[in-house]
Amino acid sequence: MGNRGMRNINKGLKRNRAGFLLPPRLRPGDRVAVVAPSGPLRPREKELADVSMGLLRAWGLEPLEQELEACRIPYLAGSDRSRASQLGWALSSPEIRGVFCLRGGYGAMRILPFLDGGLFREDPKVLVGFSDLTALLLGFGAKTGVVTFHGPTLASSSLASGPDSPTAQALRRAVMESHPQEPITGEIWQEGEAEGPLLGGCLSLISALMGTDFFPKLEGCILFLEDVGEPLYKLDRMLHQLKLGGVLGRIAGLALGNLGGGPRGKRILKDLVLEAVGRRIPVLAGLPCGHGARNLTLSLGAWVRLDKKGLLVFMEAGVS
Repeated sequence: MGNRGMRNINKGLKRNRAGFLLPPRLRPGDRVAVVAPSGPLRPREKELADVSMGLLRAWGLEPLEQELEACRIPYLAGSDRSRASQLGWALSSPEIRGVFCLRGGYGAMRILPFLDGGLFREDPKVLVGFSDLTALLLGFGAKTGVVTFHGPTLASSSLASGPDSPTAQALRRAVMESHPQEPITGEIWQEGEAEGPLLGGCLSLISALMGTDFFPKLEGCILFLEDVGEPLYKLDRMLHQLKLGGVLGRIAGLALGNLGGGPRGKRILKDLVLEAVGRRIPVLAGLPCGHGARNLTLSLGAWVRLDKKGLLVFMEAGVS
């Protein structure tokens, strides 16, 4: 068992400024679960995942896996109940101190109704993912009030590129060091300053969660959005869904990762974003987080500030 195990359950739980529960930081000797809540690995991705698991071992962590039941649906890593059972094991087992996802794709929303957040709330642990896994980070976070981590999956080339890569270093600092993360530089699309808890993820998944019991409370937050492979008209539609749903009218600021579109589309996208926001709040774009060559980890629920210099500044750590 890792160097903490059962002794931490319900003992000394800490909350951050926004009231989110902080999972204890990962330490050498800790056991971490490797799960597949969404899609299956492609052949090339298996090699990347093996490299990334080697990276976890180099950090002193011990990755554990649990087999999934086969599924007739080719874009799912396993049946809904099998994937939910695997994730439930990881989130509820006292010996597991962190949970890393193999890849995104599709399927995480399907297992939300099967998950019980009770033990995870009593014994918070590090949960990392992005893309389709936004459904778990935000949906599960909304139910449990635990800080989660928008960061690379194990099959990400940005993580498997080496221990000195920006993606790997940012992940290690976010989940293994109990001090604020390094500021992240972006491009100012609308000036201003704002503070609040950082929440968000993949725009497609955030819009898909709207109207469900798993949609988080976003009032007063710094909302982070990113996506990949979506044409401008779909991004426009999803932004206006957030606008018409009252989300963009209640946030304190907007932080954007890569949303695609290329240089030409970027100019149009900026107009679309500012039109959807429709008011003078700070908007910071171009953060190297999410789908892209770099995927710097974000602590969702941590208190952050958008400043006048174009920085996303972390005011506190995401772990205790």
